[in-house]
Parts: sequence; C-alpha cells; structure tokens
Amino acid sequence: MEVNFWTDTHAHIHDDEYGRSVDEFISLAYDKNVKRIITIGIDYNDSVKALKTAEQYDNIHAACGMHPEYADKYIREKDYEQFYRLASNKKVVAVGETGLDFYYEENPDEKYQNILFEDMADIAGRLDKPLVIHSRNAAEKTIKILDKVLKKHSNLKGIFHCFDGNMGVVDWIKDKNFYISYAGNLTFKSAENLRQALAVTPIDRLLIETDSPYLSPVPVRGKKNMPANVSYTGEYVAEFLNMPYNILMEQLESNLQKLIKGVE
Repeated sequence: MEVNFWTDTHAHIHDDEYGRSVDEFISLAYDKNVKRIITIGIDYNDSVKALKTAEQYDNIHAACGMHPEYADKYIREKDYEQFYRLASNKKVVAVGETGLDFYYEENPDEKYQNILFEDMADIAGRLDKPLVIHSRNAAEKTIKILDKVLKKHSNLKGIFHCFDGNMGVVDWIKDKNFYISYAGNLTFKSAENLRQALAVTPIDRLLIETDSPYLSPVPVRGKKNMPANVSYTGEYVAEFLNMPYNILMEQLESNLQKLIKGVE
C-alpha cells in the first residue's frame, strides 16, 4: 500500500465557530498533505450538518452521534430511531462522538450518560460501523459498558478519540477491535503520560486527529486548530516512533481501512 497523505480522523469543521469555510479548510489541509477529514457530530442537529457537509465533498466523511454533555437531552423513544436512520447513510462512517465524561461536576448524571452511551454503541453494533468514543475521567466505566455491549454485538469496534493516556485502555484494546487516536496535545511538553501510552500502543491500533478547533499541536499551539495541523501530530508520532513519515502514513491508512470498510 503506497500512501503519501494524512487523514484527520476527528474534526469539527461543519459548524466552524471561527468563520472559515469548508473549502478553505480543505485547501489548507491539502497544502499540508492532509487529504481526508472525518467531521464529527455532537448532537442530532449538529450531526445533520456534519452529514450535509460530507455529502458535498468526496474526501469528507461524517460521524453522527451525541456527546455525553447532552445526555440529559436524549429521549430514547424519539432519538434512538432518528440517530439510527441518520447513521445508516453511506457517508456516515462512524457513530459518535459519544461516551462518558465525569470531568465537570455540571455534566449530566451518570445514569443519563450510561443510557445514551449504550444506545449509541447499540446503533454502531447494528450498523457495523465504528463507535467514536469520548472518555474523560471515565476509563473503567467506559470499558464496563463496552464489555456489556460486546456481549450483544461481538462485531462492535471503535476509536478512543483524543486519548487521555489511560493504560487500562491500552491493555483492553489489544484483543478487541478498537483503536486509539492521539490529538495535538500529544506534542505538549506536559503530556508525558500520553507519550508513555504511545510508546506501548500497538502500531496496528493507532490513529491521529486534530479534534479541531481544539488542541492545536506544537508548533501552532495557542492558535485555533484545523485539519491541516494533523500533519504536525503525524510528524511528531513518526519521529517519536523512529519511523519514516511515509511508513507511518501507510500504517495509519491500513488501520483506518480495517476499522472503516471501504472509506475512500
């Protein structure tokens, strides 16, 4: 497999709060050899926007789901089928982002987060599409729910996006069909825990992302992030792992193709 480009596996470009157009994002990304972007929904309306954006561009795909911060707004009787139908679209390559977040006290109660996360994981299992997992201060509880859903959907697969370095997750994914995605905070001087995790992350379970507009990597830290900047994270990972850039590109593409069937 000859691959000479990067993919940003997690960005939020369909509802840009900084005033850039999608065309501008794509142009700037191409300048940095970033040729594919997955734009991620965080609630139903936002997911609709993500899908509409993806439908306009061959090199943009969407993920549709609901972030745990909105879990108390989720109404199973109405929203489950809406999300299922939306995620069934061929331009939707993943379900999410969704998961658990116990970082802020004001986040929804755990019972609401659990219901939402289980339902999103169930949709992913039914559609055989990967789950985009947001897990913050919640690794053990996240794994517990995933283990529960895996008993029903043994085909369930997914990405721990913007990975926080939890070693329990690194161990857990090794015999599962799950992947770890590192964002720009990997390059921060303070992120030694992430580098320690990267050192033991199986190379065939590795992905990279921006989570733009957040977490711009060095050397553009402090600026508003965009998909073009995933190139800096990719270069950092390659140098950290002592791999040529093109070899890492090929590995990341192989990983993505195994995770997402037929992604263009």
